[in-house]
Amino acid sequence: MVNLKKESVIIMILSFLLCEIIVQIAIDFIEQKRAAFVENEENSQYPKLNAPDRTVIPLQEGTRVCYLTFDDGPSENTGKILDILEKYHIKGTFFVVGEELTEENRTYLERIVEEGHAVGMHANVHVYEQLYASLDSFLSDYEILYEKLKDTWGIETSIFRFPGGSVCNCLGGQGKNYLQEMQKRGFSCFDWNVSGEDAVGTPTAASIKKNVLTKGLECRRAIVLLHDSKMAVKTVEALPEIIESFLEEGFVFQSLENAENYVFPVNR
Repeated sequence: MVNLKKESVIIMILSFLLCEIIVQIAIDFIEQKRAAFVENEENSQYPKLNAPDRTVIPLQEGTRVCYLTFDDGPSENTGKILDILEKYHIKGTFFVVGEELTEENRTYLERIVEEGHAVGMHANVHVYEQLYASLDSFLSDYEILYEKLKDTWGIETSIFRFPGGSVCNCLGGQGKNYLQEMQKRGFSCFDWNVSGEDAVGTPTAASIKKNVLTKGLECRRAIVLLHDSKMAVKTVEALPEIIESFLEEGFVFQSLENAENYVFPVNR
Protein backbone atom coordinates (compact mmCIF):
# COMPACT_ATOMS: atom_id res chain seq x y z
CA MET A 1 0.00 0.00 0.00
CA VAL A 2 2.84 2.36 0.90
CA ASN A 3 4.58 1.62 -2.39
CA LEU A 4 1.38 2.35 -4.30
CA LYS A 5 1.08 5.73 -2.57
CA LYS A 6 4.71 6.54 -3.41
CA GLU A 7 4.12 5.59 -7.04
CA SER A 8 1.02 7.78 -7.13
CA VAL A 9 2.92 10.74 -5.73
CA ILE A 10 5.74 10.22 -8.23
CA ILE A 11 3.26 10.01 -11.10
CA MET A 12 1.56 13.22 -9.93
CA ILE A 13 4.90 15.04 -9.71
CA LEU A 14 5.96 13.83 -13.13
CA SER A 15 2.60 14.81 -14.59
CA PHE A 16 2.92 18.27 -13.08
CA LEU A 17 6.43 18.70 -14.45
CA LEU A 18 5.32 17.48 -17.86
CA CYS A 19 2.48 19.99 -17.86
CA GLU A 20 4.92 22.78 -16.98
CA ILE A 21 7.20 21.75 -19.83
CA ILE A 22 4.30 21.65 -22.29
CA VAL A 23 3.07 25.05 -21.16
CA GLN A 24 6.57 26.55 -21.50
CA ILE A 25 6.97 25.09 -24.97
CA ALA A 26 3.62 26.58 -25.94
CA ILE A 27 4.60 29.98 -24.52
CA ASP A 28 7.94 29.91 -26.38
CA PHE A 29 6.21 28.92 -29.61
CA ILE A 30 3.67 31.75 -29.30
CA GLU A 31 6.43 34.24 -28.50
CA GLN A 32 8.44 33.17 -31.55
CA LYS A 33 5.38 33.52 -33.75
CA ARG A 34 4.60 36.91 -32.25
CA ALA A 35 8.17 38.14 -32.81
CA ALA A 36 8.14 36.86 -36.38
CA PHE A 37 4.79 38.56 -36.97
CA VAL A 38 6.07 41.87 -35.60
CA GLU A 39 9.22 41.66 -37.74
CA ASN A 40 7.18 40.81 -40.83
CA GLU A 41 4.84 43.70 -40.11
CA GLU A 42 7.78 46.09 -39.79
CA ASN A 43 9.41 44.84 -42.97
CA SER A 44 6.12 44.90 -44.85
CA GLN A 45 5.97 48.68 -44.38
CA TYR A 46 8.99 49.03 -46.70
CA PRO A 47 9.01 45.71 -48.56
CA LYS A 48 11.46 46.79 -51.25
CA LEU A 49 14.10 47.79 -48.73
CA ASN A 50 15.79 44.41 -48.31
CA ALA A 51 19.41 43.80 -49.20
CA PRO A 52 20.78 41.07 -51.43
CA ASP A 53 23.24 38.62 -49.88
CA ARG A 54 26.80 39.87 -49.43
CA THR A 55 29.95 37.79 -48.99
CA VAL A 56 32.50 39.02 -46.46
CA ILE A 57 36.10 38.03 -47.20
CA PRO A 58 38.44 38.29 -44.17
CA LEU A 59 41.75 40.08 -44.62
CA GLN A 60 44.79 37.87 -44.94
CA GLU A 61 47.16 38.04 -42.00
CA GLY A 62 49.67 40.85 -42.37
CA THR A 63 47.70 42.67 -45.07
CA ARG A 64 47.27 46.43 -44.69
CA VAL A 65 44.35 47.76 -46.68
CA CYS A 66 43.04 51.20 -47.56
CA TYR A 67 39.39 51.65 -48.46
CA LEU A 68 38.90 54.96 -50.25
CA THR A 69 35.28 56.03 -49.90
CA PHE A 70 33.53 59.00 -51.47
CA ASP A 71 30.25 60.52 -50.24
CA ASP A 72 27.64 62.88 -51.71
CA GLY A 73 28.10 62.25 -55.44
CA PRO A 74 28.02 61.68 -58.23
CA SER A 75 29.18 64.92 -59.84
CA GLU A 76 31.74 66.03 -62.38
CA ASN A 77 34.38 65.48 -59.68
CA THR A 78 33.39 61.82 -59.61
CA GLY A 79 34.64 61.53 -63.17
CA LYS A 80 37.99 63.08 -62.23
CA ILE A 81 38.33 60.76 -59.23
CA LEU A 82 37.53 57.75 -61.43
CA ASP A 83 40.28 58.82 -63.82
CA ILE A 84 42.77 58.88 -60.92
CA LEU A 85 41.64 55.49 -59.59
CA GLU A 86 41.96 54.03 -63.07
CA LYS A 87 45.49 55.44 -63.43
CA TYR A 88 46.59 53.63 -60.25
CA HIS A 89 44.51 50.49 -60.99
CA ILE A 90 42.67 50.63 -57.65
CA LYS A 91 39.05 50.30 -56.56
CA GLY A 92 36.99 52.60 -54.35
CA THR A 93 33.51 52.87 -52.89
CA PHE A 94 30.96 55.57 -53.72
CA PHE A 95 28.09 56.32 -51.31
CA VAL A 96 25.63 58.05 -53.59
CA VAL A 97 22.86 60.59 -53.03
CA GLY A 98 19.60 59.98 -54.88
CA GLU A 99 19.08 63.63 -55.80
CA GLU A 100 22.40 63.55 -57.67
CA LEU A 101 21.43 60.55 -59.81
CA THR A 102 20.43 62.77 -62.69
CA GLU A 103 20.70 62.26 -66.41
CA GLU A 104 23.57 64.75 -66.34
CA ASN A 105 25.49 62.46 -63.98
CA ARG A 106 24.51 59.19 -65.66
CA THR A 107 27.96 58.65 -67.19
CA TYR A 108 29.68 58.84 -63.80
CA LEU A 109 27.45 56.24 -62.16
CA GLU A 110 27.77 53.96 -65.16
CA ARG A 111 31.55 54.28 -64.98
CA ILE A 112 31.57 53.46 -61.25
CA VAL A 113 29.85 50.15 -62.00
CA GLU A 114 31.64 49.32 -65.25
CA GLU A 115 35.07 49.97 -63.75
CA GLY A 116 34.47 47.64 -60.81
CA HIS A 117 33.94 50.04 -57.92
CA ALA A 118 31.37 49.54 -55.17
CA VAL A 119 28.15 51.55 -54.84
CA GLY A 120 26.60 52.22 -51.44
CA MET A 121 23.55 54.16 -50.28
CA HIS A 122 24.01 57.48 -48.51
CA ALA A 123 20.57 59.13 -48.72
CA ASN A 124 18.01 60.03 -51.31
CA VAL A 125 17.64 63.55 -49.90
CA HIS A 126 20.72 64.70 -47.97
CA VAL A 127 18.89 66.97 -45.53
CA TYR A 128 19.37 65.88 -41.91
CA GLU A 129 16.16 67.41 -40.58
CA GLN A 130 14.10 65.64 -43.22
CA LEU A 131 16.00 62.34 -43.29
CA TYR A 132 16.18 61.89 -39.51
CA ALA A 133 12.78 63.33 -38.59
CA SER A 134 11.69 59.80 -37.63
CA LEU A 135 12.53 56.16 -38.32
CA ASP A 136 9.74 56.12 -40.90
CA SER A 137 11.14 59.13 -42.75
CA PHE A 138 14.56 57.49 -42.79
CA LEU A 139 13.30 54.12 -44.07
CA SER A 140 11.09 55.81 -46.64
CA ASP A 141 14.05 57.83 -47.93
CA TYR A 142 16.26 54.77 -48.17
CA GLU A 143 13.58 52.67 -49.87
CA ILE A 144 13.20 55.38 -52.52
CA LEU A 145 16.97 55.42 -53.08
CA TYR A 146 17.24 51.62 -53.10
CA GLU A 147 14.39 51.31 -55.60
CA LYS A 148 15.90 54.06 -57.76
CA LEU A 149 19.27 52.31 -57.89
CA LYS A 150 17.72 48.93 -58.60
CA ASP A 151 14.95 49.80 -61.04
CA THR A 152 16.56 52.69 -62.92
CA TRP A 153 20.21 51.74 -62.84
CA GLY A 154 20.18 47.98 -62.26
CA ILE A 155 22.28 48.31 -59.10
CA GLU A 156 21.57 46.22 -56.01
CA THR A 157 23.69 47.16 -53.02
CA SER A 158 23.96 45.83 -49.48
CA ILE A 159 26.04 48.64 -47.99
CA PHE A 160 25.18 52.09 -46.70
CA ARG A 161 26.55 55.01 -44.73
CA PHE A 162 24.55 57.33 -42.51
CA PRO A 163 24.96 61.02 -43.46
CA GLY A 164 26.95 62.34 -40.53
CA GLY A 165 27.79 58.81 -39.38
CA SER A 166 25.97 56.37 -37.12
CA VAL A 167 26.46 58.54 -34.02
CA CYS A 168 25.45 61.81 -35.66
CA ASN A 169 23.80 64.22 -33.21
CA CYS A 170 21.00 64.64 -35.73
CA LEU A 171 19.91 61.07 -34.93
CA GLY A 172 18.89 62.27 -31.49
CA GLY A 173 20.39 59.25 -29.74
CA GLN A 174 18.33 56.88 -31.91
CA GLY A 175 21.22 55.76 -34.10
CA LYS A 176 21.22 52.27 -32.60
CA ASN A 177 17.55 51.76 -33.50
CA TYR A 178 18.11 52.99 -37.06
CA LEU A 179 21.13 50.74 -37.42
CA GLN A 180 19.34 47.66 -36.08
CA GLU A 181 16.44 48.24 -38.45
CA MET A 182 18.77 48.33 -41.44
CA GLN A 183 20.69 45.29 -40.22
CA LYS A 184 17.43 43.35 -39.94
CA ARG A 185 16.92 44.08 -43.60
CA GLY A 186 20.35 42.68 -44.44
CA PHE A 187 22.32 45.90 -44.91
CA SER A 188 25.88 46.52 -43.67
CA CYS A 189 26.82 49.94 -42.30
CA PHE A 190 30.19 51.57 -42.87
CA ASP A 191 31.38 54.50 -40.83
CA TRP A 192 35.04 55.56 -41.14
CA ASN A 193 38.19 55.64 -39.02
CA VAL A 194 40.07 58.19 -41.14
CA SER A 195 38.68 61.50 -42.42
CA GLY A 196 40.12 63.95 -44.91
CA GLU A 197 37.89 66.68 -43.42
CA ASP A 198 37.36 67.76 -47.02
CA ALA A 199 33.79 68.93 -46.46
CA VAL A 200 34.53 70.99 -43.34
CA GLY A 201 35.49 74.66 -43.41
CA THR A 202 37.85 75.68 -46.21
CA PRO A 203 40.06 72.64 -46.84
CA THR A 204 43.16 72.71 -49.01
CA ALA A 205 44.78 69.84 -50.88
CA ALA A 206 47.59 69.93 -48.29
CA SER A 207 45.19 69.81 -45.30
CA ILE A 208 43.23 66.92 -46.79
CA LYS A 209 46.39 64.96 -47.46
CA LYS A 210 47.71 65.62 -43.94
CA ASN A 211 44.43 64.61 -42.29
CA VAL A 212 44.27 61.34 -44.19
CA LEU A 213 47.90 60.29 -43.85
CA THR A 214 48.41 61.27 -40.20
CA LYS A 215 45.82 58.76 -39.06
CA GLY A 216 45.54 56.46 -42.05
CA LEU A 217 49.14 55.27 -42.21
CA GLU A 218 48.86 54.08 -38.60
CA CYS A 219 45.97 51.74 -39.43
CA ARG A 220 45.95 48.17 -40.60
CA ARG A 221 42.50 48.78 -42.05
CA ALA A 222 41.99 52.40 -43.07
CA ILE A 223 38.45 53.35 -44.07
CA VAL A 224 38.97 56.83 -45.49
CA LEU A 225 36.13 59.35 -45.70
CA LEU A 226 36.37 61.70 -48.67
CA HIS A 227 33.79 63.36 -50.91
CA ASP A 228 33.05 63.53 -54.63
CA SER A 229 30.43 66.28 -54.61
CA LYS A 230 30.60 69.41 -56.76
CA MET A 231 32.54 71.11 -53.96
CA ALA A 232 35.26 68.42 -53.77
CA VAL A 233 37.76 70.16 -56.04
CA LYS A 234 40.55 70.02 -53.46
CA THR A 235 39.89 66.32 -52.85
CA VAL A 236 40.67 65.66 -56.50
CA GLU A 237 43.91 67.60 -56.15
CA ALA A 238 44.97 65.73 -53.01
CA LEU A 239 44.06 62.22 -54.13
CA PRO A 240 47.13 61.21 -56.20
CA GLU A 241 49.61 61.97 -53.40
CA ILE A 242 47.35 60.23 -50.86
CA ILE A 243 47.30 57.08 -53.00
CA GLU A 244 51.04 57.15 -53.61
CA SER A 245 51.77 57.52 -49.88
CA PHE A 246 49.66 54.47 -49.01
CA LEU A 247 51.27 52.44 -51.80
CA GLU A 248 54.74 53.35 -50.57
CA GLU A 249 53.81 52.00 -47.12
CA GLY A 250 52.72 48.66 -48.59
CA PHE A 251 48.94 49.14 -48.46
CA VAL A 252 46.60 47.47 -50.92
CA PHE A 253 43.41 49.19 -52.04
CA GLN A 254 40.01 47.51 -52.05
CA SER A 255 36.36 48.51 -52.28
CA LEU A 256 34.04 47.78 -49.36
CA GLU A 257 32.06 45.26 -51.40
CA ASN A 258 33.37 42.25 -49.45
CA ALA A 259 34.71 44.02 -46.37
CA GLU A 260 33.67 43.47 -42.76
CA ASN A 261 31.37 46.28 -41.70
CA TYR A 262 32.63 49.06 -39.44
CA VAL A 263 30.49 51.12 -37.06
CA PHE A 264 31.66 53.85 -34.71
CA PRO A 265 32.09 52.86 -31.05
CA VAL A 266 29.12 54.05 -28.98
CA ASN A 267 31.33 56.27 -26.79
CA ARG A 268 33.09 57.92 -29.73
